[in-house]
Amino acid sequence: MGNYLKIHLLALVFALFTSSSLLGQSSVFKKRDTYQTLAQIWELDSETNRETLLITAYKPVYVLPFRFSSHRREVPFVVPGDEVPAEKQLELDNVEATLQLSLKTKIGQRILGQGSLWLGYTQKSYWQVYNAEFSRPFRETNYEPEIIFNYPVKFDFLGLKGQMLGFGFNHQSNGREGKQFSRSWNRFIIHAGFENKDWSLMLRTWIAAELNENPDIKNYMGRGDATFNYRLNKHLFTLKGQHSLRTGDDNHGSIEVDWAFPIHGNLTGYFQFFHGYGDAMIDYNQSHTIGGIGVVFSGTL
Repeated sequence: MGNYLKIHLLALVFALFTSSSLLGQSSVFKKRDTYQTLAQIWELDSETNRETLLITAYKPVYVLPFRFSSHRREVPFVVPGDEVPAEKQLELDNVEATLQLSLKTKIGQRILGQGSLWLGYTQKSYWQVYNAEFSRPFRETNYEPEIIFNYPVKFDFLGLKGQMLGFGFNHQSNGREGKQFSRSWNRFIIHAGFENKDWSLMLRTWIAAELNENPDIKNYMGRGDATFNYRLNKHLFTLKGQHSLRTGDDNHGSIEVDWAFPIHGNLTGYFQFFHGYGDAMIDYNQSHTIGGIGVVFSGTL
């Protein structure tokens, strides 16, 4: 994805945020007394179903002003004949800020009965805000547009209560050029959602096609993931794991633990711990241990 497309994606996000006719009804950042269930997030029944083309929250929208990493590398691996000039190599700080924006909108409903079709967009930026020597650059931004089809179902699987099945097409890239820095892949994803009174579980697996600049990305960013959410009073705990589903030299994965906790009024704190591969696309084949603290918009949880 070149700079032209990146600029248009940013313009689209800005338009979504500034459209009062859409945001006024969807309450993307409205404080909630309780965290959302799968039925509320994906409008799976008649009580939660709303009209199409409303902008709603997808993944958590957060700002982590302090995020410490075990190490940073601007050039994850060397591509023969395409070495990075010395003047383009940055001395990165281990502490930076991270920002995530994530929205979705339903573009079709009552498909094959109760099915719904969604467009989603997630953008995650890594900002070297404390790196004054190099003018505080954004070292990396990952863009993730996708289209998702969901169908509400009721079934039991190994004691779990199923709520939804679906599939989607997902594109993820970092919008940079050159073999050293460009990262992208496309995935066809199949998912299933389970829920009980205080917790939910989302399981996903995918078939991926990657480009020449990251031929082994599946062995690091995985072939499937699982996300478990547990609601306890006004706290939300999230455990996410992804894995390559391979052994030997291709055995890689990651684990992430998030904790959303009340601070005061509409202010919700957010703690994040990550260990493994694939935190950012630029250095997907490097293992990191990361801890971050900041705030999250409670209406997006």
